Amino acid sequence: MCTLRWRTIISFFCILAGMIGMPSQEISADVTLNGYVFSDDSTELWKNPYFSNFSREIDISVILYGYGDFSGREFKQMWWQEWIVAGIQCILFREQGYIPSYNETTASFDMEEYDSGSLIYAKDTQDNIHVLSYSAAQAPWDYSLLPEGGTTLKYPADPVPGQQVFCGRVEATGVQMGEIEDLVTISFDSLPQYPSKTLTEYLRPGAGVIAVSYNWEGRINGYSFDAVPPEWQEEDQSKWEEWKDDHCFISTCAPGTPCRGSILQNSVHRAIRIGEAARIALTSIINKY
Repeated sequence: MCTLRWRTIISFFCILAGMIGMPSQEISADVTLNGYVFSDDSTELWKNPYFSNFSREIDISVILYGYGDFSGREFKQMWWQEWIVAGIQCILFREQGYIPSYNETTASFDMEEYDSGSLIYAKDTQDNIHVLSYSAAQAPWDYSLLPEGGTTLKYPADPVPGQQVFCGRVEATGVQMGEIEDLVTISFDSLPQYPSKTLTEYLRPGAGVIAVSYNWEGRINGYSFDAVPPEWQEEDQSKWEEWKDDHCFISTCAPGTPCRGSILQNSVHRAIRIGEAARIALTSIINKY
């Protein structure tokens, strides 16, 4: 088990070695990139209204559970550390998930697991969130490879249907699924292995990404906070309320204030933070040597 974990860590650092940028240091001057201005608050992603319930950068995460053919699998994007790209202070996330490809012979999906993907986000002065670098099961991509007419913008602070985003577009705003209101749907190009060629993310104000749909030819597949397709959300909000309770350490906190969760929840999250601090210290040692 320890050997596997170290192989994963080594694999992740090999990916970082091939990515543009460097570990974070103090940045003072504003930077303009792709027509957007980034300032000294570029790591404060919670200023985007769709991520506003996350109290600190270390809390920001996406943890979704598979449904349909993806059942039993998880998709995660977890804070790793601060990073600098093009003179912009960013947040580096570690991504774990699966690359689905359709098997004509078995009429089912083959799921290729990866656990050392990386994603680098930064917020501009208008509170839009941009992706400046990405790597999963393919060669690393960064902003310098952006095609003419492309954009680094991924999650607009004020999305408009039809608005262009990174490898996709805003489909709809004000969407309601059961009792969950004001959702925004954004369609993105999927990796070539997936036959639909697109996937749809569901964003809820404050909570970030709550579902990713890979629907194709009548098949309902993807990931969501409760392992239920967003199209099938029931009229009652029990699952959503349960999810909020489980995540109250991010939904009841304001930046710079302590959380108001239960004693057990606070203890658990304190232990997680201690573990994160130990991991960051280990990361610094590895970077030095």
